[in-house]
Amino acid sequence: MLVIDAETRPEIAISWTDKSGNPHRLTGSRPYAFDTERTPLGENLTAYAAMGGTRLSKAAGHPRGAIVRCGFYKAENAKPFFEGVGAGTMITVEMRGVRFNQPVDVHAASIIQHLKYDRGEMQACGLPGDAREQFNLVSAKDTLNARIQPGVDARLGALDGTDDALGDASLRVEDDGSVTMVVTFRYPVLRNLRDPWKSDLPGTFLEPYHFHIEFEALPRGVDPLPVATPAD
Repeated sequence: MLVIDAETRPEIAISWTDKSGNPHRLTGSRPYAFDTERTPLGENLTAYAAMGGTRLSKAAGHPRGAIVRCGFYKAENAKPFFEGVGAGTMITVEMRGVRFNQPVDVHAASIIQHLKYDRGEMQACGLPGDAREQFNLVSAKDTLNARIQPGVDARLGALDGTDDALGDASLRVEDDGSVTMVVTFRYPVLRNLRDPWKSDLPGTFLEPYHFHIEFEALPRGVDPLPVATPAD
């Protein structure tokens, strides 16, 4: 059985450059815990590391896999997530030093970004209750066993690094056997797909109060599950 090494603390980092050209980089190690045990990372962000995630809750994980995530909450909901961002601002999330009890293989297509929005703020913006959760994926065809809907609550291929994508993502196994995940996304990826205001400018759309990014690791030599296309 593939098990994460919970005795080690992965390093989490998040960085961006604001409109004035000032770099922001917040880092810290975190034990694996529940999101309720998040702690301040800096500026308006709190952070946590955890096992499990969307792929597990949607019953779309590999039966032999292990899912790991790092997540961020606003420290104060009334304030923006990131200071001084513009529509073109790129935000980079890194998670390093993830270890397991055996050698693993990783596949970038397993990466998911999961966003959550405040119900009260959603009502004020005219968003329906079922728009509370949104998903951005690397894979252009993985609907998590038809549990997410492209164009409604999911952007498939949003993080695949192609010219028209909103971001890119990478996973690699380091020489010491640990796993590193790096995901870079454009600020507009935080806009709810059903937001009635079709603008990507900061301050013109509802931000989530939380997002996490996860990946799945598999025992070495185990292939990922086949994925059906959205039309299948």
